[in-house]
This record gives sequence, structure tokens and C-alpha cells, in this order.
Amino acid sequence: MSEHLVEELKEKINQLLNDELLSDVSPSLSEKEIDSLIAVEKGQAFRIRVEREPLRPINLIVGQSYSVKDIKKLIQVTVERMEKEEKTGRKRRISWKFIWRAYCLVFDGTKLLDDNVIVSQLGIKQHSVLKFTRLPHQKGRHSKAWKWY
Repeated sequence: MSEHLVEELKEKINQLLNDELLSDVSPSLSEKEIDSLIAVEKGQAFRIRVEREPLRPINLIVGQSYSVKDIKKLIQVTVERMEKEEKTGRKRRISWKFIWRAYCLVFDGTKLLDDNVIVSQLGIKQHSVLKFTRLPHQKGRHSKAWKWY
């Protein structure tokens, strides 16, 4: 009886994997990534692109209730995953503390400096493009000392 159920389950899994509607879904996705794809289809999340001028852009799926801080965390996770997949042989450690002090995200010419602003309040919608730009040094204003601990 159980062998019959296992065979039936394998048949259903193969049927799902060969379905043309799911052809663009990678079989190595995590449960969270599948949930975000479902949210995009339901209209509860957006596909956005982050442009990094000399580097290739990052494609993200962002929920409507995400904050700028959540987008930054998503960028970190995505870039670290991309670094792992490239397998260049050397392990680079990215200092995200430095990155977010020196760079910011820009949407429609507006710098996203407040990490607590919600995405839907900024006007970000499906297929929006964020740019990754350097923060300018403000003349006459000293930055606080860095703490290395």
C-alpha cells in the first residue's frame, strides 16, 4: 500500500516539474523564495531592479510592506549568494557597514536615506529601478569616528 502511495507521489512531482506554467521556477528555490514568487503573482509584492553601474544589476522581489532597511538586507543576501555562485576561488568579505555609510539607494532622483520608510509610501511599484550611488561628502561637516569592535 505504501509503495503505491510513493509511486503516486513521484508521479505528481514529475507532473509538476514538467508543467509549462512552472518552467521559469528554479527547482533549487527555498520556501521563502517560492512564497515571494506567489506574492508577486497575487499582487502583494513587486519585482524591482537595483542598478550597480560597473557591476551587473540585482533583481529583487520586495513586499509592499518592506522598508528600505529590508531592501538593504535583501541586497546583502543576494550579493553574498551571487558571490558564492561565481566560485572565483578566493573568498571576499564585503564590509556592509562601510558600504551603507558610503553609498545609498536612489529612486527617481530621491535618496533613500531613512531606513524606516515603507516601500509603498515611496511610490515604488512593479519593475521600478533603484540606483546604487555614492553619498557625497558634505563640506564643513565632520563624520563621527568609526568604532571598530
